[in-house]
Amino acid sequence: MAQEMVITKEIIITEETKPKPPLAAIVYGEIIYWGTLLGAIIATIGTAFAFIAGKNYRDIPQVFSLAWQGNNIATIWNEVIGKLPQGHWYLTKLSSGDGLTMFGIAFGVFAVIPAMFFSGLALLKQKEYLFSALAFIAGLICIVAFLGLIALPS
Repeated sequence: MAQEMVITKEIIITEETKPKPPLAAIVYGEIIYWGTLLGAIIATIGTAFAFIAGKNYRDIPQVFSLAWQGNNIATIWNEVIGKLPQGHWYLTKLSSGDGLTMFGIAFGVFAVIPAMFFSGLALLKQKEYLFSALAFIAGLICIVAFLGLIALPS
């Protein structure tokens, strides 16, 4: 009768055997993390300012009411301010609560632009030419979006 022997192999993961993330991923992740965090803080301050001070560009209760009724964004803007704003309307309204909130949201979203370009540089340093080119192209597309060169349908 043959004896079966079970051998268990214990894998010990040490700092030496643990794979390190690629440099481009670290660069991208750090920029997105800190940009999003800072944008969230600004948006939170803007939201608090909007509700406490009550100084807003738009009538916030009316916006919520129209949104809860299921209206689309164009209808809401047309009802509240009479037109669908284009571009970065909030830059001229930073003293209002909703303008500051929108700036914080935009800041967090557009943190992707430096993240794409710096991660592209890191990929270029690692001689990952295809992925580096794709990162730069994605960064350019984000700049086009940031500049508002593509307008919303009215």
